[in-house]
Amino acid sequence: MTTPTPAPLDLTPIRTTVRRALQERTRPPRNGEVREITAALRGHLQPMVREAQRRADGIERGTEAWIRWTALIMRAEDDLYRVGEAGTQAAETRINDLARTCRRLADCLDEW
Repeated sequence: MTTPTPAPLDLTPIRTTVRRALQERTRPPRNGEVREITAALRGHLQPMVREAQRRADGIERGTEAWIRWTALIMRAEDDLYRVGEAGTQAAETRINDLARTCRRLADCLDEW
């Protein structure tokens, strides 16, 4: 019995959230917006990491491609599970880190 192939990820809403997170602002985002964007980015990262891991599992271990995917997955998991510090600047940095990781992972999944 074979495992069904999961439906492809819709990268459009992910890219929309990334653009929103990385947009230039004249002032820091409000706390509610920070929580909303952070939750959305984390929600996007979880299925992307699963898909990236599924793809990496199909690559011969130790190859350059496998090393790249594994490093990207580890970075995404680090960003996903890192506990944020308190404060506006720390929250903005966290959003930027999550957004950039989402963008990179979406780009790699899209190129596959």
